[in-house]
Amino acid sequence: MQTEQPGYQQTFHVELGNRGPGFGFWLGLILVILGGGLLLDAFNLLPFGEILGTWWPTLLMIVAIAQVATRSSGFFGPGILFTIGALLQLSKLGYLEGGFWSAFWPVLLILIGLSFISSRFKKKEPRKDPNFVGTVNVEGSRIDRTAIFTGIDSRVVSQDFTGGELTAIFGGIEIDLREAAIQGTRATLDVTAVFGGVEILVPNSWNVIVSGTPIFGGIDDKSIRHPAHMNAPTLLIDATAIFGGVEIH
Repeated sequence: MQTEQPGYQQTFHVELGNRGPGFGFWLGLILVILGGGLLLDAFNLLPFGEILGTWWPTLLMIVAIAQVATRSSGFFGPGILFTIGALLQLSKLGYLEGGFWSAFWPVLLILIGLSFISSRFKKKEPRKDPNFVGTVNVEGSRIDRTAIFTGIDSRVVSQDFTGGELTAIFGGIEIDLREAAIQGTRATLDVTAVFGGVEILVPNSWNVIVSGTPIFGGIDDKSIRHPAHMNAPTLLIDATAIFGGVEIH
């Protein structure tokens, strides 16, 4: 173990280093531009406040594009964020006579329909443990769950967990990973909560790294940090919370 640990750490850092500027860099650049524009407006050098008042929804679209371009997230969360920004921008420019909500609900229905269609092609795990009432045991290496106007409760018992994708839209998802194991160096979980919530329970022995974008929502990481587990398997959670919440503990 002593000979493998330094190798693991070196591989992890090198792989991240080759990805180039990440999402945090571009988000920081956007904030610098916003701050500079507002400062120029304060000195009456540029009517940045008026510009921002009209075009601020475009910032949501830019953030969504940056997430996809830097591969810091899956496609579903940024897609929702981009759609909301586009509809808000069209409403600001007067192209939506009924306002944002008149177009939001039809788009939401389309997304829900597409989600149901795509779930038809996903393999569903049967209930394995009859004594574990209300919860589905997941033995596969991945977990993909979509909750729309409903709730999903799953317990992952896979001993070769690699990650998955969780999406809650006007619904809730609770995933228990405390009996799962990661055989490789890490697993990746993409989480999206839109007007919904996702709760993830993780083992104390795992390292948990959480990144994401809360838009009128929250991402709360309550996982325990143990210095002794620096070389333990790592769970990478990329979360997008839009009028919703994601909690890890």
